[in-house]
Amino acid sequence: MLNPRLAAAAVAGIGLLPGLSVTGQAVAALYGITSGINDYVNQHLEDMKASSNPTVERTGRILEMAKYGFGLGYLSSVTVIAVGQFLLGITLTAISTVATAATLSNPIAMTCAAMGAIFYGWSALSDDERNAMLDKLAKRLEIGVELIKALIDFVIHADKDLFGTRRLKEFKTFIADNAALFGRSLPDVTRLTVDVFGDAASTVKKYAGAALT
Repeated sequence: MLNPRLAAAAVAGIGLLPGLSVTGQAVAALYGITSGINDYVNQHLEDMKASSNPTVERTGRILEMAKYGFGLGYLSSVTVIAVGQFLLGITLTAISTVATAATLSNPIAMTCAAMGAIFYGWSALSDDERNAMLDKLAKRLEIGVELIKALIDFVIHADKDLFGTRRLKEFKTFIADNAALFGRSLPDVTRLTVDVFGDAASTVKKYAGAALT
């Protein structure tokens, strides 16, 4: 269950963890991290890399490559997660009890959803939307816009290199499940026509099944 003090800190930007930015504190609150964020991220990535699910395992490897390749330590992972969460619909200035409870029950799924949201959702934004998000994230993460853009580009290209088409599509399940926590759907993130029709067909099937029952 969400720690009320962490939720309040995320909203107010209070630094419960020394040295963390406003968004860093929010990500920490979302994952229930109360101390040792670097140790938490390291263990989180190890857990992902040890997974028997190739999508989870490769997501962990990409985040680890970002962590060491950019020389930012845990900040690389926090930045990638923050970008993905913005795209999923979390502003990270008000962490809800539902969101945090879901993340704590399955933090790996939330991280995969964030990675998938970057791959499918970033290119779906207009230039103005991307610039507005970058400005907001740069201020809250206290790092430069160009660095955030470089991390996003790295994630997108790494996804293309390490994932086949079937595995990339698996990201959509993570996106749909986690975006739903914030009142959004898969098409809201990807803005792809195929996902709009797929979501509509799924909804019709769901209610038709309920009616028959």
